[in-house]
Amino acid sequence: MKKWIIISAIIVVIGGASAWFLLGEKDQTQNVAAAAQTTQVQIGKLEVAVSGSGSVTAITDYDVTAENTILVVESVSVASGDTVSKGETLVTFKNGDVVKAPNSGEITAVNVESGSGASKGTILLRIEDGDGVISPVTRGDNNGSDSLGTTGGSSLTADTVSVKAGDVVKAGDTLVTFTDGSILQTPVDGTITSLSIANGDSVQNSETVAHLTNYSSLQTTISVDELDITKVQVGQAVKITATAFEEEAFEGTVTSVANVGTSSNGVSTFDVAIQITDPKNLKIGMSTEASITIENKEDALYVPVEAVYKSGDEKYVLVPATSDDSTQSTKKVTVETGIANDTYVEIISGLKKGESIQIPIVQSSGNSSRGGMMMMPSGGFPGGSFPGSDFGGGNGGGAPFGGGAPSGGRGGN
Repeated sequence: MKKWIIISAIIVVIGGASAWFLLGEKDQTQNVAAAAQTTQVQIGKLEVAVSGSGSVTAITDYDVTAENTILVVESVSVASGDTVSKGETLVTFKNGDVVKAPNSGEITAVNVESGSGASKGTILLRIEDGDGVISPVTRGDNNGSDSLGTTGGSSLTADTVSVKAGDVVKAGDTLVTFTDGSILQTPVDGTITSLSIANGDSVQNSETVAHLTNYSSLQTTISVDELDITKVQVGQAVKITATAFEEEAFEGTVTSVANVGTSSNGVSTFDVAIQITDPKNLKIGMSTEASITIENKEDALYVPVEAVYKSGDEKYVLVPATSDDSTQSTKKVTVETGIANDTYVEIISGLKKGESIQIPIVQSSGNSSRGGMMMMPSGGFPGGSFPGSDFGGGNGGGAPFGGGAPSGGRGGN
């Protein structure tokens, strides 16, 4: 009598409520069961955000050069409406320099007064010649301007240095006074992080003499995907977290959005600068995560994104059937959706607050990653697709709305 060796067997068990399908090889131990549970339609504030990571930087990080020197006005010899002759004195500075009229004409505007400062190129006044041409008269900078009595050459000699590295200064504070009578002032608030000039030093006009950083005014810059950047605008509110302060939240505001992106591996991203409202103990260089609120609604009806299915142009949810309907456990309700984030989607019509809806849930057990068993609800998943597939279903079958919709609310109405 021949002996038969049974190599393998496939057992199909068909039940009234569910069907089990063996996936993969017979020695697999992992079971994946797709079941369903219910939740209720909620109402409240729904926010849509675009997120990104970055690091803390200073908004003000400034090189101070000697070309930013000013002269202090001693006296102004004319007034608007006066008629002057070429070579007549117009403005005298405290160091003795004099600015004279480049041509005869009528003074149409005077922009300085005794005690005010004038940097190189500053328009001191305007003069109209006999042909009706109005020309500016500036503090000369040796580049062929119309003003006379220029001061300083290509280099300056420091007479007094009034600050040291580490000092905190305000805009307008005097940093250096030069031997020609000109003064170098602080252009912005900040801390002097470096100083490269001392009494008696000679410096070129274009030479950097100090560096300023404002540690109390900080920002973070994040990269935003090209699909989301059109939703980001200056002035939008931002929620910020820092790796160094996990339990603390910070607020900010979008201050600039790059017009030119950076491409990498076929994907373009754009820099978005965010000013931190109150930096507290944040320090330059710390890592941050920022969430930009691009849209929000108060009193919005919403459900989990996985509860909404799509078949063609139709979006729908599954609602538990009434007790007198013995033919099915759920019924399909068509809905209209609004804004969505990666957790919830707004329901504009089709449902009411508190209504129960069905959401799929996937449970797994076992210790193998090679496949396993899957249980389908009675009648299968709507449209023939399993929960968690991409929005749209690919083949037109019903798939959960969003399927892990990206931040920013793609997949709304």
